[in-house]
Amino acid sequence: MLNSEPTFELSETILERIIFAMEDQTKSRVIDLNTGELVPKPEGELAIHLAPPPAWTPADGFRLMESYCLRLKNLELKRALLKALSHGKGVFKAFRQVLSEYPQEDLQFREYKNAVLRRYIESWMDDMRESLGLARLGPEPEEYEELLDEEFSVEHCALSDPPFDLTQVLEEARLDALDWLPAAAALLEKAEVLDFLDARRRDAFVYFIPEAGGRPIAAAAGAVAQVEGRVIGIVRFLYVAKDFRDIGLEFRLLDRISATHREKGVEHTLVRSMFLRPEFMGLLGARGHKILSSQFLLD
Repeated sequence: MLNSEPTFELSETILERIIFAMEDQTKSRVIDLNTGELVPKPEGELAIHLAPPPAWTPADGFRLMESYCLRLKNLELKRALLKALSHGKGVFKAFRQVLSEYPQEDLQFREYKNAVLRRYIESWMDDMRESLGLARLGPEPEEYEELLDEEFSVEHCALSDPPFDLTQVLEEARLDALDWLPAAAALLEKAEVLDFLDARRRDAFVYFIPEAGGRPIAAAAGAVAQVEGRVIGIVRFLYVAKDFRDIGLEFRLLDRISATHREKGVEHTLVRSMFLRPEFMGLLGARGHKILSSQFLLD
């Protein structure tokens, strides 16, 4: 339990200091709850008026940058920033280097980041009040991921009733995959996806982002599989049309699918497809998703 109620006002100066402490991986500073000032972390137990800053990890910072990208209307910058996010090591520096070439958007990012973290810190302050049996000062906290761009809505349906021809979308994905797959491998993948979905038709799902004309600009399909009394979600197909790539639509679909699975008690979701673009596979790793296996083409 936290030791004291925060009595300071969250001014812009104090906000910046707390953000600095949150992002400082040395964790060498704590917050004076009476003033909001940062002080060196003392040895031993913290005094009643001191508290560690709100928990914040590099993964949280990555998701914040990614959520900003998804809100951008400038597709050129959006693609450049998402490419920077696939760098792995040095991703934060790469992201800022791209933004430095766009002064207006760089300012917007700083404002967005401060707005998101202000909500996060205010929620932390309210959590401390609740731990002392006091009333919250603000509304119930919302996850900052919910601030994602709502430009592209995700819909879902059963495999038996999609509002488009899924086989045709699979064929488009097969043709696109010829950029990195041999023709025989692409044909095999399409056939195996269809067999997988047909064999699990009762538990299969389709998620998609529709276009105005009814055809999807992005689609995912899979099923919840049961094996010896255990269940796992499997995304067996994931595709985004060429004109809409590199703006985060794959993650929008996967986030919705995995969230739905967790709500139903399905703890894990496996993405398994040879139609995944190599660039997107790099983004999956950079986002912190675990790589379980690989396939190799022996020429």
